[in-house]
Amino acid sequence: MLQFGEALGGSPDSVKDLPFSEEADKDGMPEALYVRHDQAMIHNLTVALLNGHHVGLISSYGTGKTALREIVRRDLGEHPEFVIGYLDNAHETTPRGLYATVIRAALDADYDLDADEYRQLREGVPWVTDEAKAAVRDLAEQVEADDRTLSLVVDEIEDFPTELLPVLQTVADAGVRLFLMGTPAGQDRLEEARDTLDSRIRYHEGIKPFDHEDVAEYAARSLTYFRGEEFNGQGPSPFTEDAIEVIHERTDGNPRDVRLECADTLAKAAIAWHQNEHDVEDFQIDRRLVTSTVTS
Repeated sequence: MLQFGEALGGSPDSVKDLPFSEEADKDGMPEALYVRHDQAMIHNLTVALLNGHHVGLISSYGTGKTALREIVRRDLGEHPEFVIGYLDNAHETTPRGLYATVIRAALDADYDLDADEYRQLREGVPWVTDEAKAAVRDLAEQVEADDRTLSLVVDEIEDFPTELLPVLQTVADAGVRLFLMGTPAGQDRLEEARDTLDSRIRYHEGIKPFDHEDVAEYAARSLTYFRGEEFNGQGPSPFTEDAIEVIHERTDGNPRDVRLECADTLAKAAIAWHQNEHDVEDFQIDRRLVTSTVTS
């Protein structure tokens, strides 16, 4: 596998460095691999957040929520009127931890708290939970006074502690706009949040799967990233058009399944290349290879 990777133009130290293995031992997929495959959803989410609404998004595992979330965050980051915080490990958070996430986002955007108004600050965040709650409102008002919006992104809402939903309500009441994401298992929690929030959540369900062109773009992005190149619309060579077509057929365009199918196909291609001693420039990954059961 590593020899095949080198022949493709990369310098892998392990199989985890090969194309299509981007999530194998990392927190998430590199930004260079994001495919903007559901432009309508991206547009709707961005517009809703720009208009000051709370947003909820539900979609199954592997459908591209993480990439879509990062694309929206990046798009919003280009708008100077936004200050965005992201809650890591939602299932492990505490009331103070949730408040601290919002506070740090505002502090990072050069807003300040008056230290004289709080008994103790640790790294700029009030240590006492009730004071942290007050600080959220203070900072949200400062941000609003600058005609900006303070937003909080919460992923994996299905793991969000039910007992902390009132804290989420408090954050929303303070003027923070919420972007809540999760799987269908989290839908009840989102619905519960919708019942308690003063402002109506703009609720979206499902992300469109990859189409044929999206599969080709993802394959090309992964291969160029592996070679240390920038993606500028290159094709997915050595994958042929009919290989991309059958990968799309076999996965129904589910982004995670596409990645796994591409990784499996690459492994079969490495075996075929090694067995037949092909010149890699003449080697193609076609439909036959995708559907084969090549063994070493």
